[in-house]
Amino acid sequence: MGVTYDTGALVAADRGERRMWARHRALLIRRVVPRAPAPVVAQAWRGGRQARLARLLEGCHVDDLD
Repeated sequence: MGVTYDTGALVAADRGERRMWARHRALLIRRVVPRAPAPVVAQAWRGGRQARLARLLEGCHVDDLD
């Protein structure tokens, strides 16, 4: 099973929404590494300090932009 995060998921994590973080933790516990396409990361990243988003992305595989 694969999971790919969209911009909404990344924004929710950055806002600290508990449901998103609970889902992310559950995936990592099951050893499922979520994917985040580079354009999605670029869209969600607003510059500045986004520690929550950075922490979420540490547990993801960011797909390169082709």
